[in-house]
Amino acid sequence: MVMIPLRLGTASWMEGSAVRQALVAPLPSDPNRVVDLNRMERARQTKLGEGRPERLAEVLVASTLRETLEAGPRALQRLRHTLAYAEKWNHRGDLPEDLAPRLAQIHLLPCLPRPSLLCRADGLHLDRLAVQGPGGVLHRLPQPTLAAVGQYGGQPAGFCLAVEDIHGAILGGWLEVDFAWQGFLELRANGHPRKAPLEAWDGIALPTLRPAEVLLLPHPRLKPLPELMPGAEFTLCAGAEVLCLSLGKELLHPTVQ
Repeated sequence: MVMIPLRLGTASWMEGSAVRQALVAPLPSDPNRVVDLNRMERARQTKLGEGRPERLAEVLVASTLRETLEAGPRALQRLRHTLAYAEKWNHRGDLPEDLAPRLAQIHLLPCLPRPSLLCRADGLHLDRLAVQGPGGVLHRLPQPTLAAVGQYGGQPAGFCLAVEDIHGAILGGWLEVDFAWQGFLELRANGHPRKAPLEAWDGIALPTLRPAEVLLLPHPRLKPLPELMPGAEFTLCAGAEVLCLSLGKELLHPTVQ
């Protein structure tokens, strides 16, 4: 059996007059849709005839990434089963949109909107409440990198794109649980790329991470992009993710510690 790569994000969308925020994963057979994992598990438990499927689904598949990380590796494995169930349903051709909304209908937030800790590789703590996601505005020239996201047990659950900001950080929309250390981290503006091989971080020694802790890895030394002026738009890419960002109208310079 081929293992489905697991990418996890946090998304919000409108349902009537209400806003729903949920843990989601891309539907592998249809990249234009994402799976609401908690709702999918609730539907699975209902079809299995389980009593109180809502409560059981909440225990098996939490509605937030932070709760999933606090539960540890077994929780990630249960998410794989839920996503595989969504795949089988989609192959039948009748997967409801309330269980798997279209990508155009949702707003991707940072994959982990509220980390338990936000740190740099040198140990400096950043403001964990000052976290932005896709479409974020950066207040300093970009120094792109990857971030390790911790789970119960001390090991990273996966990695996401990251850019340090003045006080906090911008995190990518997807946590890559099955991160492939192949290809490049690419910063691009006005058609001009700057690249660093992802294998440069492969095997890096990491400290023990707390559940939902985000650790920014050392950023590569990239040649500056002279085209980046205040207000400019740019993209950061690695693997399947493309993170679109912009610079603030006034760039700030961090205080040297």
